[in-house]
Amino acid sequence: MTMQHFDHPGGPGRPTGPEVRALLDRAAGFPELADKYQALIGGQGAVELDRLPPLSADELRGTVWSGIRAGLNRDRGAVLYLGGGTAERPSATLVPAGLFAADILRDWQPLGPQDVLLNLCRGTRLWPAHDLCNSLAMLSGSSTIPYGSPDGGDLARWVDFFGQCGANALAADTPTIRELLRFCRLTGRGLGWLRTLIWIGSALDGAVAELIEEVVPQADVWGLYGSVESWAVAGNGPRCGRNVFHPLPHQYVELLDGELLVSTLHERAITPLLRYRTGDTGEFVHCPCGSDRPALRLLGRLDDVLSFRGARFSRSELVALACAVEEVVAADVLVLDAGLPTERLQLRVSLSDGLLADRYQVEWIKECVLGRHLTLSRVLDEAQEAVEVVAQTGLRQAAAA
Repeated sequence: MTMQHFDHPGGPGRPTGPEVRALLDRAAGFPELADKYQALIGGQGAVELDRLPPLSADELRGTVWSGIRAGLNRDRGAVLYLGGGTAERPSATLVPAGLFAADILRDWQPLGPQDVLLNLCRGTRLWPAHDLCNSLAMLSGSSTIPYGSPDGGDLARWVDFFGQCGANALAADTPTIRELLRFCRLTGRGLGWLRTLIWIGSALDGAVAELIEEVVPQADVWGLYGSVESWAVAGNGPRCGRNVFHPLPHQYVELLDGELLVSTLHERAITPLLRYRTGDTGEFVHCPCGSDRPALRLLGRLDDVLSFRGARFSRSELVALACAVEEVVAADVLVLDAGLPTERLQLRVSLSDGLLADRYQVEWIKECVLGRHLTLSRVLDEAQEAVEVVAQTGLRQAAAA
């Protein structure tokens, strides 16, 4: 396969040979990466970033988890977060105790001492966004209401209360923002107190952007693009394009056949991120804000990368979990009505000959597959009806929602 990479014209210089050598030395502490970069680790002289093969999500998963099990998170002041996978092989990351918050705020400053941040980011099961927003607020001198992700019934009780608490800023993932703004539109509840809206995730879809413009047109919108594995990669502000971002100084971004590759250059980084394949596609552009800093526009995702209710995972890992169930011979997974109130995840499975595709069978498969996945088990807890399994044997078909 012919591979190309493109750097943003006028952007920060590519990592120097000594910088890449330092990154390789860090990677040598993780057994799986020591094997991957065996020909380069321990050598002398400069190493160009181009010589390093891209790092896949599956390779990173094995690398970090094997390192954690070997005790590499000890004596480092590290914080562990999970992004998906299974308990046997999770998608995890290790970050310094400061969560890079101070570094993020050097180039991305949505909050100040006058702000009171209502933090609606999920704060359970080792998800990082809640902790990161609290840290960003603290370092900005802002007060915080660390509520966490609301259940559907919570909104009616708490929306007015939040305003009475003096909140004027809000941070959440896009599914929570969508749910909150739809509730306000349907019930006529106002959010006139909101001046700053911060979203964290992989992209702000058009439907949510329209809701923001309709319900809280007075709010300045700030976005922080990234994932659990890559951490915060780039940010944007009210004057930037909706999905146009400026990479953070310690995150070096390349485009390889349109896919974003990220290398973390920070000296305190623990997880060795070297040309990590994000699964997101994009292009380098000039941002409407007029800044001369590098900018990239997110265009979409590779076919294997899915996003569902704020969670990211690969189609292939869910298919592998399904096919590990003895009764399943083939599987596929789709996200239907993405971005709409009816958004749902559909797992389609084909059963072994002779098995009855009835409701009991599909419920068993749903429990075996989705219950083992760290990301989707949380979704099941919050919205059982949003996930369905469709099973068939020959002409017989059954579904469980």
